[in-house]
Amino acid sequence: MSKFKFLLEPRSIAVVGVSDDAARPGSQAVRALMRNGYQGRIFPVNPKYQEFQGLKCYPSVEAIDEDVDLVVIGVPAKGVIPVMRECAAKSVPYVTVFSGGFRESGPEGAEREQELMTIAREAGMRVIGPNCLGFASIPANVYAAFGSITRDPKLEPGNVSLVTQSGGFGYSIALACAEAKIGFRHVVATGNESDIDTVEMIDALIDDPETACIVSYIEGTRDGRALLRVGRRALAAGKPILLWKGGVTEQGARAAASHTASMTGSYDFYRALYKQTGIVEIAELHEVVDYLKAFAPGKLPESNGVAVMGVSGGSAIVFADAGERRGLSLCTLTEATQERLGPVVPSIGALHNPIDLTAGYFSEQNKEKLEIALRAVLDDARVGALCVNLATTGPGGSAVAAEVIARVSGQYTKPIAVFSSTPPAANAAALEIFSEARVPVLPSPSRAANALAVLWAYRQARARIADAPEGDAIVELEADVRAALRAGRALSEMESKSVLAKAGVPVTRDLLVRNGGQADLASLSYPAVVKVVSRDIPHKSEVGGVKVNLASAEEVASAIEQISESVARLAPMATIDGMMISEMVTEGFELIAGVVNDVVFGPVVMVGAGGIYAEILKDVSYRLAPFDERTALDMLDELRCRPIFDGARGGAVLDVASAARALAALSRFGWAVRKEVQEIDVNPLFLSARGVVAADALVVPTAQAGRGEA
Repeated sequence: MSKFKFLLEPRSIAVVGVSDDAARPGSQAVRALMRNGYQGRIFPVNPKYQEFQGLKCYPSVEAIDEDVDLVVIGVPAKGVIPVMRECAAKSVPYVTVFSGGFRESGPEGAEREQELMTIAREAGMRVIGPNCLGFASIPANVYAAFGSITRDPKLEPGNVSLVTQSGGFGYSIALACAEAKIGFRHVVATGNESDIDTVEMIDALIDDPETACIVSYIEGTRDGRALLRVGRRALAAGKPILLWKGGVTEQGARAAASHTASMTGSYDFYRALYKQTGIVEIAELHEVVDYLKAFAPGKLPESNGVAVMGVSGGSAIVFADAGERRGLSLCTLTEATQERLGPVVPSIGALHNPIDLTAGYFSEQNKEKLEIALRAVLDDARVGALCVNLATTGPGGSAVAAEVIARVSGQYTKPIAVFSSTPPAANAAALEIFSEARVPVLPSPSRAANALAVLWAYRQARARIADAPEGDAIVELEADVRAALRAGRALSEMESKSVLAKAGVPVTRDLLVRNGGQADLASLSYPAVVKVVSRDIPHKSEVGGVKVNLASAEEVASAIEQISESVARLAPMATIDGMMISEMVTEGFELIAGVVNDVVFGPVVMVGAGGIYAEILKDVSYRLAPFDERTALDMLDELRCRPIFDGARGGAVLDVASAARALAALSRFGWAVRKEVQEIDVNPLFLSARGVVAADALVVPTAQAGRGEA
């Protein structure tokens, strides 16, 4: 990883803020470096001391007569700025600031942090922190850190790297993994992230050949688009990212002029990003451990079909329940597989899936039979992955099973997971065999199912990114339309639908009747709808500006008169452009779709069940724009109302492909106008057997967003 090579593996480190007080952060860092065998040069800095821990102690960073790759600063906040100036004068490339008292502490601290970064940028220095525990590079014995990272137990070297905004909680993740014998390469706590943030560090770790998997804990990110790019890059490189997002219940505080924005919370966008990048969502410590174990062998399922064999029928049922919820399926074994199983499965057992080997099967006398059974199942083309339920098998039987499973596993590319509830203290021999063979052992069948499901989801994500078109498609807009949007001029429904139609979103057939004008209704089909057209009235029903189910030209004329009177009374200051007459949509399922231009993630597309269900059920799906039709189909498939589209209770089969095309077009449009448009609301969007059509739309330019019409 050339970008941060001499940050994470520095040849020399200066530590500012050492003292005889062993609790001081700087003192802890020097002792940790020495205790763990760091091979580079260490330069303690404190003008009060001639030496520290047997090392020469320097009065300042500038007084060090050698090049320094990294300066660790552990002095009180007010003393940090002078040290930063010394680092700049010495052309130090990297700095880690332990000290708190910056923007997390209030306005004065925020000003101090800004000054810190001004010095760093002018000098070309890169900074981790401030307000962080530092980092450790385990194989290189670098502990530029204090606190829990430096204490026992010492982490073992491995190929997992951890990046965390919270040093204390992040190290809790590391300890949980260490207990499961998962080793680490780099553990980095980023703190305030005034410069180097989590996303940039993950990006660098993707290029590290010794890092196979990346775990991260974040509470937020400044640039969701950067996280999207990094996630896709990691997916293409085959380096899984396991991400734990804290603060998931916090709702995005955004002014909304559309239903789309009012139905949206910030965590919806993170979850959409996970689906578009293959990032694995984490919500519990044991999930980190389970999924790292599952990814360790480097094997991914060939399909969502799984086989279960073992000695506990109840365990197989629990596995099947958990697996189905996560997209796995107990596949039907081929007749050839069952014929191979027949001679090696007890007569009172079961040859179908799940395969019941019966109690006591895992034993020395059944070693050869077990191997035949394993190979028969793994050779079945319908089987993408296998779970072996040892359940409560004792230490002797577990060790025998482990020997066979480990040997067979090494000869197949299909992943194998093992469920064992035998206490680890009594099962050490088997667990050691499994560990050396990198066969994941999980303490419950549902956790085994979840781990295999994560592997299957990751494989699907890799396939999607491999098939995705290169580049971001954009929409070319007419000059006058773009000029209007850039000017922040609110668009009427007529204008909004016209723009969306040009972008590829089908809309209803509309006629505009200017004030005092006459409508040519000869070609109009009934029933019809009449709506007031005004940029000052985004929600027409509130002022009596809509009349529906009009059966004749006479009823249309009457509706125009009634609307004019109502709007004049309830919205006297509004500028009226005229009346819009539309052919009324009388069939189809009512959807709602839209775009919110988020400050962190940029344009995000939403689709969901519309009508009265929109804000009650919140049956919605999200993706970051732009995307293709395949992604749009994934969004639609996620909706709880999706079975209705296939002709529920004898109803018509709806044209889902047309909805996917419209959503993809909406995503491209949202991306193309991201600098000018804050929100787009398409409500309702009717889906029928004949296609999809937008009956109403609202395009809110950035300058108009948040005016209070929600």
